Amino acid sequence: MAVQRDPSGSALADLVARQRDEIDRLRAAARRQAVVEQAKGMLAERLSCRPDEAFEDMVRLAQATGSDLAAIAAAVLGVPAPPPGPRHVPADGPFYQTRGDQTRGERRADTPKPSPAPVGDRTPQPVALAAIGTAADPDELAELLREHVGCDGVLIYLVEPDGGMRLEAAANVPTKVRLEWQRVPLQLMTGILTSVRSGLPHWLPDREEARRRYVLIGDPDTEWCSRAWLPFRDQTRVTGVIGLFWNENHDFSSEEQWELEVLARAAGFTLMELLSTGGPGQSRNWTLWAQHLLDVLPGSVTLQGAVHDENGEVVDFRFEAASPDAVDFGGRRYRQLVGQSILASYPTIAGTELWAAYHRVLRTGVREVVSIFDYEEVSPGLPQRGRFTVTIGKFGDGLIVAWHEHEDPLQLERLRSVQRLGNIGWGEWNLVTNEIDWSEQLYVIFDRDPALGPMSLEEIQASVVDEDLPILQNAVRRMLEDGERTDSELRLWAGEQVRFTRFIGEPVLDVQGQAIRLDVVLQDVTATRRAEKRMFDLSEQFAQEHQVANQLRSAVLPLPSQPLELPGMRVAVRYLAAEQWAEVGGDWYHAFPIDDGSTLLAIGDAAGHGLATAAAMAKLRYALTGAALTNPDPAGVLDVLNRMLTGGDDVTLASALVGRYEPTTRRLSWAQAGHPAPLLLRSHEVHRLDRPSGPILGAIPGAVYATARTVLAPGDTLLLFTDGLIERRPSSSDGGDDLERLVEEIRGFIEDLDPAKMPGALTSRLVPATPLDDTCIVAATISA
Repeated sequence: MAVQRDPSGSALADLVARQRDEIDRLRAAARRQAVVEQAKGMLAERLSCRPDEAFEDMVRLAQATGSDLAAIAAAVLGVPAPPPGPRHVPADGPFYQTRGDQTRGERRADTPKPSPAPVGDRTPQPVALAAIGTAADPDELAELLREHVGCDGVLIYLVEPDGGMRLEAAANVPTKVRLEWQRVPLQLMTGILTSVRSGLPHWLPDREEARRRYVLIGDPDTEWCSRAWLPFRDQTRVTGVIGLFWNENHDFSSEEQWELEVLARAAGFTLMELLSTGGPGQSRNWTLWAQHLLDVLPGSVTLQGAVHDENGEVVDFRFEAASPDAVDFGGRRYRQLVGQSILASYPTIAGTELWAAYHRVLRTGVREVVSIFDYEEVSPGLPQRGRFTVTIGKFGDGLIVAWHEHEDPLQLERLRSVQRLGNIGWGEWNLVTNEIDWSEQLYVIFDRDPALGPMSLEEIQASVVDEDLPILQNAVRRMLEDGERTDSELRLWAGEQVRFTRFIGEPVLDVQGQAIRLDVVLQDVTATRRAEKRMFDLSEQFAQEHQVANQLRSAVLPLPSQPLELPGMRVAVRYLAAEQWAEVGGDWYHAFPIDDGSTLLAIGDAAGHGLATAAAMAKLRYALTGAALTNPDPAGVLDVLNRMLTGGDDVTLASALVGRYEPTTRRLSWAQAGHPAPLLLRSHEVHRLDRPSGPILGAIPGAVYATARTVLAPGDTLLLFTDGLIERRPSSSDGGDDLERLVEEIRGFIEDLDPAKMPGALTSRLVPATPLDDTCIVAATISA
């Protein structure tokens, strides 16, 4: 076949041009598609929805505003719109159909474009438009409009067949206004009807001017200074009007007017979609009246509307109104409940007896009470279980539902535990109905079988000990005749035992001041009163022993009022008794001359407190005197005392220190048995003497005691003491003895001591480390 060529090459040029156009078109389409895809992802993230839902929102916005889809997408991204190109899919094709259109297979007619945009071609904020498109019901739509417009109130009206207006939704509008203006009649001259008749927005920035022209919706209950009425349409006519209200004067610029028109058209589009999905719009007058009624009701009471599927079957219920005090299982208050689905809020309610009761009441109209309904929560962050009593009644195409929650079982168990620990019970005696109610613990206090039931007031009276009967009679008289609260103690018989109880009674009075019920709290204080009596008896016994021990100590342990003048030394003694309520200790001392011209010093502490310890102290002191007169060697004296204590039947432990001072040689010989070493004060210094070995008296039979020797000088002061001077309080964090503290204390004031007043000047400055134990101090100053 012969091929005929175009010598001029025009065909080739046309082909190249068409290919270039096609490439440009494809590039433009690719750019537009890329912008749409990016915007779809961003919008899905902002609105927390799926990408396909975000795409449908953008399509809906494009239809409602008459804008290009790519321009809407570019506005979402905040970038310039891509250049227009040939559309691959017609505007009324599947690409622009919403999910509802695809389901029904219908083509949506073109929506009239909004008023011409002002200079600058300002486009409304796409995310606000998209948010309006996600409204789940008319009231949510009104609230979204209020939020994005920034006004103080919103009313949405639908045109009725007679030309009047019916309120469909509202946001932040008083209930009274919503009730009074739930329908606007055709004959009333209002701005809303003017907007419907003209099909144009009606701007009323000045309230006084508006009042001269119209009857104002909301007057005089609101302070709306400025308002605007914006109509929206379906395919052929105005179907409704949106009212926007401001509490302060508001001027409407041309740009804002255009934006509000676009928002109103988008909101009208969404509202029609909602109404077409849920069936014909129905009057919500009953919801408003119900809310007006619930506003004055206490407790948790709600109006729940039935939710129907496409076949008319009831598949769910929705909170339409709620009392101000309403609070659900999860702690949500009434404002959070309204608009919520029952199954979405409480998924485990489906299939329960309560759910069946909902449907029965809606079908039969007969009120039902579900006395015990145990609800189990499956969502985290909420209590797992709750128990309720629910009352259900029919109201229109919905239900009035009231509930109250039973006490938490854990709280009840805690209350029972508190009653058991405190041994507290309560009872109520109804004087009108003769009904009596007792707590569990009251049966325990009376040692009564719960199967016998509570006791009457006459039975209570018969159980009181005869001597305490006047107390009960006086308490009952005060409650019944004077209406007074009483608080007294009674002894009563509980089985074979007498129990001490605290009786608190309080009457409940009627309007005439007559007692109609007695509320009583009874606490078993038997253990407390017995413990108090035991403490009283012990304190009496202790006081007697304390007195005898003090008398014994005073008899065997005389305390000189002036320093003792003994061979080679002056001796001062100070005895510091423990606090008045503490038991008498076993601290003792001795200082006396020996026939050979020496002086014997001794100090000790018998272990324990009380009368027996005081007797042991006297025994040791007398035994020491006899041993020293026989053999004045300190170690030998301690040996005698140890053999005396270890040879007896009773176990007695004691510490002791015995010293012998010889004036001719100024030599001190001393031995100790588990006792602190003495301190030597010399030339404004304090020295610790090295302690020879020697176990405590009465612990080891045949124990050996070593002797230490030191030479003293005139003016030296020897300080002997018992452990009360250095022993810390038992509550001290480190406990033990504090000899270092004593040394530092003396060093702090040693230079202030007057040598002429020694050793009394020293003993008067010393303070015991603890008031819980007796303290004995012996100070001996060497004479010149």
